[in-house]
Amino acid sequence: MPHLLCQLLCLLCLLLLSALHSTHGFQLRSSNHLVDGPQKTARSPRAKFAQDSDDSSSDRRIFLHSLGSSVFIGSLFSNINNNAWAAIDVSGLRVEGESGGGNTNLNPNGSLANQLKAYDGSGSTRVRDVQALQRQQQQQQELPSSPAVRSTATTTTTTEEDSNTIATWAYRANPGFNPTLTRVGALGNYYRYNDAIQAPKGSKRRSIGVQLEFPSDWLQLDRTIGGIQYVDQRNGDKLYVFRATLPQDTTLETLPKATIGNMIFDPQGSLAKSGQTIEEYKVSRAQLLSDCPDQKMCAPRRRFQLQYATVTGNGLRVERRALVDAYQVETDIYMLMTSSNAVKFQQKDSLERETVERIVSSFQVDV
Repeated sequence: MPHLLCQLLCLLCLLLLSALHSTHGFQLRSSNHLVDGPQKTARSPRAKFAQDSDDSSSDRRIFLHSLGSSVFIGSLFSNINNNAWAAIDVSGLRVEGESGGGNTNLNPNGSLANQLKAYDGSGSTRVRDVQALQRQQQQQQELPSSPAVRSTATTTTTTEEDSNTIATWAYRANPGFNPTLTRVGALGNYYRYNDAIQAPKGSKRRSIGVQLEFPSDWLQLDRTIGGIQYVDQRNGDKLYVFRATLPQDTTLETLPKATIGNMIFDPQGSLAKSGQTIEEYKVSRAQLLSDCPDQKMCAPRRRFQLQYATVTGNGLRVERRALVDAYQVETDIYMLMTSSNAVKFQQKDSLERETVERIVSSFQVDV
């Protein structure tokens, strides 16, 4: 830096001298012309030639002086330019993976290109970075799974197996078509419902025929989900059709009655997810209605009586009673559940009790 300042000062001095010299020469020539002009005296040819020679010599000196100044200025700027484009000293840069400056040949990642990669915004650099990231992800995928991952997969599989014992909606096999509804009864105040529902998983059959009866003024619930649900809007009595997979080495006849309640009222089951808030439940009774040793010709049928309590939106507790009729088809059971208010249900001659019993008695499943 001091050397550069000295050169700049010398340059300024030369420029000033050149300017002064040029001005002085011009004044001399101008004064000679002014003197020669007005005097009009005749000069000899020899004197005129000497005057012209002096003027030419002065012009040459001015030209040479200017040329020397230009050469010096050019060399100065050339020196400055060379200094500006000199190589960058990177001896003090920290090398990646080392505590201080060192030999970058020992660590390829410590090269100057890698250290300045973060400041390179070119498209080719971004493409190389993406390709390197893809190769790294591919290598990670090819590595064998860790014990933690295998443990998670095992847990997920176990959870899926346990979820088979949860009662879900018995979905209709053809939700795009309406079921067949036929009026029955002396006054035609009941509908006979005929439809097909999905067969058990792994079954050779695609669907299973189902039939039931309910009052004709009941309304269908959640038609879009493809299940079978109806409600009496006057008192809240309802009917549902569920499906669940039997636990291993268990049949409908040997199934503990408490398991039916666990299947239906499980928090992950369809009934709880429909918005029903169940506070407590109990399976109070179980009765085998039909035994079927050869399930190729018939299906075992069993009836359960439930008591449970629901909580309404305004926090009121409502005691309810329900009857559930269940059929076993292969490894699954299909259940129809209908419920009513506990007080009305306890009155055996009440209309509500009669409606509940008629609905579950009409439930049939094709083998």
